[in-house]
Amino acid sequence: MRRPLAVLAALALAAAGCGDPGAATQPAAPSASDLPGKDQKLHDMLPQRIKDAGKLHVGTTLPNLPYLLTDASNNITGGITPDVGRAVAAKLGLGYEIENIAWEALLPGLTAGRFDMADDGLSDTEERQRVGVFVDYMQSASVLVTAKSNEGKYKSVDDACGKRIATIRGTTDVQHAEEISQACVGKGKPAAEARQYPTAQDADLALRSGQADFQVAVTEQAKYAISTQNAPIVIVSEDFAPTYVGMYLRKDDTQLAEALLAALKALKSDGTLDRVIGHYGLKALSEPGLNLATKGG
Repeated sequence: MRRPLAVLAALALAAAGCGDPGAATQPAAPSASDLPGKDQKLHDMLPQRIKDAGKLHVGTTLPNLPYLLTDASNNITGGITPDVGRAVAAKLGLGYEIENIAWEALLPGLTAGRFDMADDGLSDTEERQRVGVFVDYMQSASVLVTAKSNEGKYKSVDDACGKRIATIRGTTDVQHAEEISQACVGKGKPAAEARQYPTAQDADLALRSGQADFQVAVTEQAKYAISTQNAPIVIVSEDFAPTYVGMYLRKDDTQLAEALLAALKALKSDGTLDRVIGHYGLKALSEPGLNLATKGG
């Protein structure tokens, strides 16, 4: 599951006379004064290399509302990912550094040790668990969207049969589009065509330009783009393919994973996690956990 709708949101803002896709009626990020204090017991759980570094180094990929909010210069100003990440880091007595990485290089960069974890609304999947470990703190799902100009024309996922669905290459969007296509065939309808694009911007523009009839999107991203960015889309089918979302670490980095989980549980217990995620109109898991996609947690 990935980051659709960014370009559509930006285009809607441009039409309204605004140039910054991160500035439209979005809530202000929690201030530094809201960060929790260091918990020494949790700090002691950290691997020595993280203690020595004194910070969490996080890889992410822009754009990705509402996980990552940016200013006109594409600097990250807030969002679920940095707000949760900074709270976790503060609880562990660490600094927090977030780096924008091209999507194609994000997971390979993690494997190569370029940063400590990837965190940008990544879906916890069995396939990804083979090479990494998830520290899950949210749930998500997919939606099928179409251009606002098609409003009323398409009313259900069955309307995607025989149509073109824009997806982002290398993401779970592709799998979801293929599942829609298989369901069409199973109902005796024409297969849908899952069109893969290299970036979110390309997928967004395909929908806007009519090269695609639908796009697989993430529930919270689509609703956020519609409500705060005036994105020219409508939701056709809601909340299919539920998934867990969390921080993604190398598979052998279990000590760091346990420390992050303990910090998230502490933030859940004291209400910080619910407050931070609730700031964006969403909910945290009742109990964060590791690799919940295969544990049924």
